[in-house]
Amino acid sequence: MSFSLISGFSRRTISFVSLILILLPAVAQTRITSPYSRFGVGELLYNQNFRNLGMGGLGIGYRSNLSVNDVNPASYTAIDSTSFVFEATAFSHFYHQTTRTEEQIGNYTSLANLSFSFPVTRWWGVGIGLKPFSAVGYKVISSSVDEEVGTVNYLYEGSGGINQVFIGNSFNVYKGLSLGMNASYLFGSMERHTTVNSDSAGFFQTNHNRANQVNDLYLGFGAQYFHKFSDSRNLTLGVIFGPGTDISTREMETVQRLLPGFTTYDTISHYEGVKGSLYLPSYWGAGFFARLNNQWAGGMDFKWQNWEKFELYETQQNLNNTYQIGLGVQHNPNVQTYSNFFSRLEYRAGLRYGQTYLNLNEQAINEFGISFGVSMPVRRTLNGLNVSFELGQRGSTDNNLIKENLYRINIGVNIQERWFVRRRFY
Repeated sequence: MSFSLISGFSRRTISFVSLILILLPAVAQTRITSPYSRFGVGELLYNQNFRNLGMGGLGIGYRSNLSVNDVNPASYTAIDSTSFVFEATAFSHFYHQTTRTEEQIGNYTSLANLSFSFPVTRWWGVGIGLKPFSAVGYKVISSSVDEEVGTVNYLYEGSGGINQVFIGNSFNVYKGLSLGMNASYLFGSMERHTTVNSDSAGFFQTNHNRANQVNDLYLGFGAQYFHKFSDSRNLTLGVIFGPGTDISTREMETVQRLLPGFTTYDTISHYEGVKGSLYLPSYWGAGFFARLNNQWAGGMDFKWQNWEKFELYETQQNLNNTYQIGLGVQHNPNVQTYSNFFSRLEYRAGLRYGQTYLNLNEQAINEFGISFGVSMPVRRTLNGLNVSFELGQRGSTDNNLIKENLYRINIGVNIQERWFVRRRFY
């Protein structure tokens, strides 16, 4: 007898994966609407995996043979030695933004991540994927009064973001100890536009357009220690670390003004292709995930990042260091029972709380979320449809700021196929 590679996955699996690959460009076009994405590199979109999102964002200590957990690259060795796991997640984000005098509601939908993982050997696992790193999307209107020209109106608009393609490797280096590394290629463009005008005679309307293109490598490291107490009880401890990195950028900037009585713009300055860098600060995190029995499991994560050191073209911005705490639980009534559909559902719930890197009007912007999730198996397979919900809040209306109530729905699919089979020869 011998091992040989299966000549092909099931036709349905191949068709589905092909469809997802066609939709790859949609991941690189994540659109959001948040005035807070005006600062830094936009709104950070660290973790887009449906399992983690349903448990308060847990991932540092999470380890599963059914899921691609790129939060900690050391987890890739958990994939069964004969399996191939593919995942895709999409989200729909509803928001309610309020100030003391105004409110706005809306929504946007996008693909969140595409990833797959497979074993190379029993001690070497690989993860590959594409997901957004950050997103920019806002339209803010404000005004001020000048003693000489009267009311001056400002329009701030932004779009774009940063995406990442990653390839990760994980190795079992000792009993229960795995080490891993994700090598990501960051790419994308952040575009910001400012328009200044006034009804005052003789005032020149000014347009300021700036775009920063990002293209560079970014590394992240992780470790997990897995200890099995019995067939149904185990504990995983995890840590992650990312060094501070200068990311190569190119900047384009144009400043124009519209003279009174004219319909065309006069270009004051224009340049493009100016090389520079964007400094992404170091981060670290730690977490654990404990399986208490065949039905219950839970864990906790903590992550911190030194955003006070963030720089764009060697210019520091007034950003705060960030932290996030996540708590989550998972419940499997009886995953081995095929006769009862509901007993095979996997339920999740979680909480998260953290400080963003925003510091506006001398006030830190915090956010929290409550999440719920469920995985539904497809027939008598390990493939599944996954849904998670999160209710969250960011900021407040104090000090003329904006409070965002967030409602997020995530839908994901995961496919697990046998990659190697044992064939018998007679």
